[in-house]
Amino acid sequence: MKKIVILLWVLGTFLIGCSNSDLNEPRAVPLHPLFSDEDHKYSLLVVDETDSYDIRDEWMEKNEIRNVKTINKRVSLEETTNQYKFLELEKSPAFVVFDTKGIVFQTYSEKELIDFLKTNNPN
Repeated sequence: MKKIVILLWVLGTFLIGCSNSDLNEPRAVPLHPLFSDEDHKYSLLVVDETDSYDIRDEWMEKNEIRNVKTINKRVSLEETTNQYKFLELEKSPAFVVFDTKGIVFQTYSEKELIDFLKTNNPN
């Protein structure tokens, strides 16, 4: 009986020691779906009804933007303003930059967006 208890204790200790603690840690969830989920990266919302802005990885490389993790693109200004009333967007194209807490920059100019992203880093 004593051997069984010791064997179970050793086996239990072994299993606990081999468990992956990363699985138990909760993953950071942004306060809002548009917000960034990473402290040192921005999230970008592009509302472009004419679909004239192709803002993806190539655009970021060309403009030397390295602080944006997520790009959300919407083609309807009306749907976006109805769904996210707090944005108060007036026209398209609109560019909104978010950190983990909220809006940090909003513009209707691609040049202003690029200048902001090149000169600012989140948190």
